[in-house]
Amino acid sequence: MIYDNPGTTHFTFTDQLYTRLAWLPRVASIKIPALPDDPEQARARVEHLRQLLPDTVTVGISGDAAAARGLNAGCDAWYSVIGGTFPEPALALTRAAQAGRPEQALEESQRLQPLWDLFAQHGGSLRVVAAAAAHLGLTAHRNLPLPLRGLDAKERAHLATVIEQMQLNT
Repeated sequence: MIYDNPGTTHFTFTDQLYTRLAWLPRVASIKIPALPDDPEQARARVEHLRQLLPDTVTVGISGDAAAARGLNAGCDAWYSVIGGTFPEPALALTRAAQAGRPEQALEESQRLQPLWDLFAQHGGSLRVVAAAAAHLGLTAHRNLPLPLRGLDAKERAHLATVIEQMQLNT
């Protein structure tokens, strides 16, 4: 998979680079960053990429807050952060988009907005989802490799409240 993550790498792939890399043997997908907010612009972007890529290469969206927009625009996949920890809401969002119900997909994403806000507040999803997995008993309390710092006690308590309010622990 080709992973275009300009927020982390501070490098933005060009369409020419996507094209050259996608034609390499064993490349199966490109993971693109968030699409434009406008649905027509988002769909046009995905369609443009499809014209550049071999039929064997899928287009996937990155960034959980952008999932509904990407899937509604025609992305083949959502490379989800929450899917392993909160599979039910991730599946509901995905199935709505796949069934051609874009408004429902957007509603499912909006329901998860408090989680997306925590991702933004903490500089990404890693620390938040690690703390959520620990809160749900899926992992040990300390589950990130050093030198990564997990959420502190106050931040974990806030996350627990968000999980409870969103009914994500059922």
